[in-house]
Amino acid sequence: MLALLAGDVAGFRAADGVSPPGRQVTLVYVGAEDCAPCRTWRRAEWPAFAGSLAFAALAYREVVSPSLLDALKDEVWPVDLRRLRAGIPPGTGVPLWIVLANDTEVLRASGISQWQADVLPTIRRLVQQPSRRL
Repeated sequence: MLALLAGDVAGFRAADGVSPPGRQVTLVYVGAEDCAPCRTWRRAEWPAFAGSLAFAALAYREVVSPSLLDALKDEVWPVDLRRLRAGIPPGTGVPLWIVLANDTEVLRASGISQWQADVLPTIRRLVQQPSRRL
């Protein structure tokens, strides 16, 4: 599942391609301990991303539940992130990533294939990191 929100991601950049001062990019990862695709992402993708320049340029938050069945329950989500669940349709799978720019949701994508296809390119555009650096 992929949802592009708030219009063109490039709209969060200044016309000269430089990120506006004070612009905050946040990545929210939603997963579950008993989720095989989540474990695969953690093993295969997370180490390189966590060591990247793009990761250093954003705020990172995690919502990890013990069980897939609990991934959208209140007690799993920090209070300040619960507003993000309103846009998540029931039955949406994890891993799930939500990308925010200036506290506005610009992308919501789930499934490992969406990580490389949509989430990473969106993050790169928002933090102005060339793809060769990730």
